[in-house]
Amino acid sequence: MPRIPKLEPWERNLYAVATAQFIALAGANLVIPFMPFYVRDLGVESDGAVALWSGLLTTATGVALFVSSPLWGSLADRYGRKPLLLRAYAGAMITMTLQGVATEVWGLLILRLLQGAFVGTIPAATALVASGTPRVRVAYALGILQMGLFLSQTVGPLVGGILAPTIGIRPTFFFTGALYSLSFLLVLTQVQERFERPGVSERGSVLGNLRLVMAIRPLLVLIALVFFLNCGAAFVRPVVPLLVESFESSINAETLSGIAFASLAVSSAFAALMASRVSSRLGYRNALALATFGAGAAYIPVALASNELSLIVLFAFVGLFSGAMVPTANVLIDGWAPSGRQAAAFGLAGSALALAIAVAPLTGGAVAAAFGTNASFIVIGCVMLCVGLGVLAFVREPNAGPDPLLVQAEAGD
Repeated sequence: MPRIPKLEPWERNLYAVATAQFIALAGANLVIPFMPFYVRDLGVESDGAVALWSGLLTTATGVALFVSSPLWGSLADRYGRKPLLLRAYAGAMITMTLQGVATEVWGLLILRLLQGAFVGTIPAATALVASGTPRVRVAYALGILQMGLFLSQTVGPLVGGILAPTIGIRPTFFFTGALYSLSFLLVLTQVQERFERPGVSERGSVLGNLRLVMAIRPLLVLIALVFFLNCGAAFVRPVVPLLVESFESSINAETLSGIAFASLAVSSAFAALMASRVSSRLGYRNALALATFGAGAAYIPVALASNELSLIVLFAFVGLFSGAMVPTANVLIDGWAPSGRQAAAFGLAGSALALAIAVAPLTGGAVAAAFGTNASFIVIGCVMLCVGLGVLAFVREPNAGPDPLLVQAEAGD
């Protein structure tokens, strides 16, 4: 039998965190398909009110995460990244489970606010992996982590759409809480963090740490870019069902929309995995610009999709570029972050992500309402092309070009 290679400590941590994130975020996505139906079960009757409350529930989580993410990131730099990731899983476990016993829609809204305030697993996991990975392997590690996120976006809604009619909506919330518990136990038992708490003179205040991060202009530019890099799929999410309704297809619009986004997520996962190989040869700045230009150019032809096959293929093509954007940007953020302040930097990036999730769908819907469904894909494509120009103009490498050690390490994968 071939001998199984022994994993390095950073590799064990990486695969444990990536697995935990896949499980947790798949759980978070379980509830997406049936949230409007749950709102109706809680006593909201008219379709307009159901749509309004469903939007508020999503926005509430994003707004709370936008406010709290930098705070948790700064605390992680003071007390350790693993404890803050465990705190996020525990908060999600409690709030998601309680959502299953809500009796009023306003109570559900409060729990969604608390979920956003106490969760933030993405920046916590990113900081934990980045801080414990050798510099020459950070791009690979963050690509693996992002791949798990993309795959969770495919598996979660699919499983949720099956569970809700099978076991019921409320038990599905309990199942989600159990998944977060599993992620908690996985990180607790399998992840080892060598964290040295900074001394009093080095610690600084929470706000002081955030000001230190924001004072680094290249880092602030990258955090601002994170907002735009996460806008694409969120911008077109409310528009895709309207587009597929115009197709003469035997597949219903909801299912076809899910298949289209699944193709986007799967190709994005592949791109995230391959991003480190591209960036090791081109440099992170150039790789980010290439991915952003490619995504922008790929979004525009989606406006011409006339049947389900063309939509699925074009969305998969978008994912081949857009999936590489976030992990590449995260490597640059890690490279520019001050020593011992990586979690604060990723916390601010988490706020940018939350803002994109909250704002982009509303903007995409408004563009579709004003100019037509197809216009949304052209607009977001042009926006991404402009972001690519911004990358070339304002983003700088932490080092002068790709690290030769990283090229050598990636060649040995």
